[in-house]
Amino acid sequence: MINTGPSGAIASMSEPTSEGPRRFAVGDRVISNPATWRPNAFDSWGRGRGVGIVVAPPFPLPPDEVDVRWPAGRCFESTGQLLPAPGPE
Repeated sequence: MINTGPSGAIASMSEPTSEGPRRFAVGDRVISNPATWRPNAFDSWGRGRGVGIVVAPPFPLPPDEVDVRWPAGRCFESTGQLLPAPGPE
């Protein structure tokens, strides 16, 4: 599904759309959003630290969740807690 804004133009991954929270695709690089991050027990092993890569989930997820491989492990994340990672793709 192509992510489009209200004008019909393709929206960047960092912009919310009329459909709801920002969306990420497999292969996108992400970082945790300090303004919206909700800590949980998995933070102790490194969840949300560094740059993560969105990977294909083992089963379908709700549209506002993605599977992220962080440097220390893999976890399902709410897209509202993530931002596009800066730097080269």
